[in-house]
Amino acid sequence: MAVDFGVQVTRRFDNAGEVICSETPAGEVVMTTHIGSYARLPAAHQAVRSWSMANGRALGGRSWEVYGDWTDDETKLETQVIYLLS
Repeated sequence: MAVDFGVQVTRRFDNAGEVICSETPAGEVVMTTHIGSYARLPAAHQAVRSWSMANGRALGGRSWEVYGDWTDDETKLETQVIYLLS
C-alpha cells in the first residue's frame, strides 16, 4: 500500500529531495470527524464506507486523514476521515 504523509502549508514550495509539494485531490468528498483514541479510527472509516453504500455513492479510490493538535487526553483527539467520491 502506498502511503503519503504530509503537513498543511500556506503556499506551494519547490520539491527538495524526498520532500515534495502535493495536493489532496479535487472533487466531492464524504467525511466524518472522529473524536477519541486513534485505536478506534477503523470504526470511522467503516462509518464512511457504510454511509457511501447506503446512499448509493461510489468511493473514488483515495482517502486521507487530517489530524488535529496533539494532546495526551485521548478524549480530545480529533481526526477527520475523508474519502473522495467518484
